[in-house]
Amino acid sequence: MYISEIAPKRIRGLLAIQYSTCQQLGSVFGFFINYGLTKAYAGKDLQWMVPTLLQLVPAAIWGFGTFLCVESPRWLLYVGRREQAIATVSRLRSLPNGHPEVISDIQIMESQILYEREAVVGATQWDLVKEVLIPVENRRRFLLVFMAHLFSQWSGASAITQYLPTIFGYLNMPSETASLATGFYAVVKFVSCLIFSLLVIDFIGRRRSLMTGITLQTTTLVYLACYLGIARTMTAAHISNTPSVSRASTGAVAAIFIHGVGWNIGWHGMPYLIGAEVYPIRIRSLAVSMGMAFHWVFFFGCSRATPDMLEVMQEWGAFAFFACICFVSLIYVFFAMPVSVPLVR
Repeated sequence: MYISEIAPKRIRGLLAIQYSTCQQLGSVFGFFINYGLTKAYAGKDLQWMVPTLLQLVPAAIWGFGTFLCVESPRWLLYVGRREQAIATVSRLRSLPNGHPEVISDIQIMESQILYEREAVVGATQWDLVKEVLIPVENRRRFLLVFMAHLFSQWSGASAITQYLPTIFGYLNMPSETASLATGFYAVVKFVSCLIFSLLVIDFIGRRRSLMTGITLQTTTLVYLACYLGIARTMTAAHISNTPSVSRASTGAVAAIFIHGVGWNIGWHGMPYLIGAEVYPIRIRSLAVSMGMAFHWVFFFGCSRATPDMLEVMQEWGAFAFFACICFVSLIYVFFAMPVSVPLVR
């Protein structure tokens, strides 16, 4: 929200998307710091104490940094502090108070705030909930975002990310190599997310991005399910000593990385973008919040279910399940996702 409210209009979308890219970068840093400390303090309490302590460093930087940040000019206008809002925009843009760009930004914010206040005047929270769920056009919008969060979390990406060392173990990768490969997986996800957000999404559109990413996810999950189903009866020595099976094992590892790229192209950021674009302003805040609540419910459910699925479904079945979810989501996107998302308005 803060990025969206302080950024210049011409780069607002780009900066907002970079937020998720920086999350991926944080995962990269976190992994390699933990990996190095685990190697340095193997078998000692410092192995977990130092990483826990180090988390205070970015928290302290972030906390101190808030005192250096200016207040959102949109919020200042909302509470009637117009002169301070103008000064803030002037500081953020490095322009004088009377500059046309500063005046234009202030006028746009004021008109948006006025429209928002008029849109919700006289409406209780319960009235807005009913407005999200009862009218057919709004219910369709909500279902679109609801299904986006559902498919995003149950497409296998979160499960693979959280249990990747275990999954690499199923592919007969040594534990030391699996641990390092997990870090490179985080790097691949960060780089692909950065490239996609900068160079791809605004050129090919939301729908084609989704279909491309989901196709990659489905293909790789099917390959992983087939490989694990065939190789589960083989010993590690047989896999290593049989060239064709060894190559297939390498292909399975590559499939995991490609799956992560597909998720970044498709379901990773789309629920946020779609939610921000399809709702009328009157119900947007409430509806987006409801969508995010379901996002974390689905995340929790997938996280808790994955270990049991890998055990009960004999590894390959879990990947087959995720592949089916991705295939269903591809059909859903083909028939339900509009070519241009704002047309749902």
